[in-house]
Amino acid sequence: MWIGVVTLPDGKRKPISSKDKKKALEKWRELQRQVDDGKPITSGRGVTLERYLAQWVDVTLKQRVAAGKMAESTRLSYADHVRLHITPHIGGEQLQKLSPARLRAWILELQKKPSARQKKPIEGEDSPPMELLSGRTVNYCHSILRAALNAARKDELVSRNVAELVEPPSGKSKRGTALTAEEAEVLFAAAVDDRWGVLWMTILGLGLRRGEALSLRWEDLDLDAGIVKVGPSLQRIRGEVDEATGRRRGTLAVVKSKTEGSDATLAIPDSLAEVLRQHRKSQAVERLAARYWADAGLVFATSVGTAIEPRNANRAWNALCDRVGITRPNELRVRIHDLRHTAATWLHGEGVDMKTIQGALRHTRLATTSEVYTHLTVEVQHRAAKSMNDALSRLNGKAK
Repeated sequence: MWIGVVTLPDGKRKPISSKDKKKALEKWRELQRQVDDGKPITSGRGVTLERYLAQWVDVTLKQRVAAGKMAESTRLSYADHVRLHITPHIGGEQLQKLSPARLRAWILELQKKPSARQKKPIEGEDSPPMELLSGRTVNYCHSILRAALNAARKDELVSRNVAELVEPPSGKSKRGTALTAEEAEVLFAAAVDDRWGVLWMTILGLGLRRGEALSLRWEDLDLDAGIVKVGPSLQRIRGEVDEATGRRRGTLAVVKSKTEGSDATLAIPDSLAEVLRQHRKSQAVERLAARYWADAGLVFATSVGTAIEPRNANRAWNALCDRVGITRPNELRVRIHDLRHTAATWLHGEGVDMKTIQGALRHTRLATTSEVYTHLTVEVQHRAAKSMNDALSRLNGKAK
C-alpha cells in the first residue's frame, strides 16, 4: 500500500492511499494542486453536506474575509446559522445526492421550528403562544446554503446548485416604525440634559445607522463647512466559540461599510452642526476633568473616552423610551434604527422624492429603499393618483 499525506490550510493532515504507486502519486498531486488553488478538499463523492459546509466556513469564507470580500461578522453569522439550522437537519445528506425535494422538506421543517427567542410567561396569565422562526430567518438560511452550493459548483464538486431550484419563503425586511413629530419632541425634551441626547439627534439628523454614529471621529466632521464623512461602523465582533467554556469572546472593532455606497460625504443641518459644536466643548471639559481619557478622537465616547458599547446604547435608548412612555402595539419597542426610518419619513413628508431619500440613506439599490419604506411608496402613488384625478377633472369640466 502506497500512502501520501498533504497538509491542509487549517493545519490538519489528509492522507491518500493506493495499492498502485502511480495512482497514489496522481492522487497526491491532485490533492496538493487543490490545496495550492485554495479549493475545498473534498471529492464530492460520499462527502456529507456537514463536512463540506465545515470546510466552506473555515477555509473558503475565511479566505474571502482575508481578501476583504466579506466581513468577519458576516462569516460568523453564516457559521451560526449553519450550526443551528442547516447541519442538524440536512447535514447528513451526501453533497452530490442532495435533491430539491429534500431541500423543500428542510424549509418546511424550519418554518415549524421554534425560535430561540420566546416570550417569558407572566405569572397568573396564560402562557404566550410559541414563536416560530421568522420567514426572514428561513430565507437567510436558504441564501447561505445557496451561496455554499454555488461555491461547490464552481469548484466542480457538484454539477448543479439544487438550492436555486427551490423557492424560499418571503423574507421581507421589517417596516420601520417612525416617530411622530410629537413623539420626537417629547423624547428630545427628556434627553436635553442627557449625554446620549446628541447621539440620538445625530442619528436622526443624518439618517445614520447606530454603528456609523458610534464610530464617528472629530476628524470626520467639518462643522464650518457643514459636512461629515460617514461609512465605517463600530460593531461588536463575535469571536469563535471556546470549546472548553462554550462561550464566545468578542471585541469592539470599526469595520468597513457593507457597500461602497455606504461611504459618503453628507451635509450637516445647521441646527445639528451647532449642537455638535456645543457637544465638542462639553466633551473637552469632561476630558480635562477626567483622570484618564482613552481616545480624544471619538465624537461619542464614554466618561473615560472609550468607544461606546452598542448594547449600552440600546439600553440607554430603551430607558429613555420607557421613561417618556413611548411604545408600540404588541409590546414592540421603538428601536434606535427607527430614528433612521424617522429621517426618511420626515424627508418624504417635506416632499422629497424616493430617489433622493435613497441617496440620503445610502442604499445601493432603489429597490431596497422602496421595499423597506413601502408605506412611503404607497403615499407617493396616492399623491400621483390625486394629481391625475385633478387633471382629469379639469379636462372633464372643459369637455362639458
